[in-house]
Order: sequence, then structure tokens, then C-alpha cells
Amino acid sequence: MLDLIMRDHRVRFAVTGVAMTLLHLAVFRLLSGHVLAEVANATAFVVATQVNFLVSYHWTWASRRSARTEPLRAVARRAALFNASVLVAFGANSLAFWAVHRLLGVPGTASVLLATVVSAAVSYLVSSRVVFARGALAAAAPAAAVPVAGPLVLDEPTEVAHEPQVAAPAHVPPEAAAHA
Repeated sequence: MLDLIMRDHRVRFAVTGVAMTLLHLAVFRLLSGHVLAEVANATAFVVATQVNFLVSYHWTWASRRSARTEPLRAVARRAALFNASVLVAFGANSLAFWAVHRLLGVPGTASVLLATVVSAAVSYLVSSRVVFARGALAAAAPAAAVPVAGPLVLDEPTEVAHEPQVAAPAHVPPEAAAHA
């Protein structure tokens, strides 16, 4: 039963979200008292965001990639889209917090929780439909590729089938080669 639940990308998304929230809090607490709170929070946010991408790529949304390897260019594009989606989700979180807290007068902690639900929904939709959409980033394979599971591989050649090119002999005029 647990295996069946863990195969659902929505459950993996939720598990990843909880784990990254805990990582964010852990890094924040580790840095608190040594640097300004804003610096600790920003650093924790960046660390959790980048780890989130790696976990999302290799586990949460791994079923969305059909190929055995994905071109490094596509992985870099996913990473850029992921980080952009984080900014969109952060904007949604900030707007929801402001609206609930300032306009509706909901207390701070409850506003944070409601804003987190809104930003999680936005993050899920953007991740599902843009960042990790099925086949959305299939591109021509460059010399470097990333395996579906395991660490990032930067120098593994990608298998690409090339059609043999038949060139006309040098002594045959181009118009004659076209009719051959």
C-alpha cells in the first residue's frame, strides 16, 4: 500500500515539500545567531530550493521523463524554469499572505499557513505543467547527458543515431547528382 501511494507524484510532491521545509528550517536554525536573520533565511531558502530541484528531478517528477538520459541543456533549462517557478510561487505566497493578513485580519501564523497552501498549489501547477511536463523539453541531444536516476553526469556522451550521408563524387556536377 505504501509503495502504491509513493508512486503517485502528488504524494511525492507533498513529501518533498515537507522535507524541504524541514531543511529550510534546519539551515535557518544552524545559521541563526551567526549571521543576520534575513541572511540566514535567504541562505536557507536558496539551499532548500536547489536541493528541492535535485529531489524533484530525480524522484518527485522522475516518471515525467521518458528517455534514459536527458540532454544537459534540457536539465539546465528545467533548473532555470524551476527557479523561476519558485519566484512565481513566492509571489503568490506573498500576495496571499498580504491579502489574508492585512485585508481579512487573519493572525500571522494562520496567514502563513494559508499562504503556504496557496503557494504550494501554484508550485504544483507550474511544476506539473511547465517545469516537469511530459516531453516538453525533449531537445536534440548534445555531448553531455544526465541519467534518469543517480548523480548528474556532465561528460557522458549521449547515444545519437546518425543517418549516413551520401555525398556525390567530386567529379559529378551537382545537377547530375540530383538526378542519380
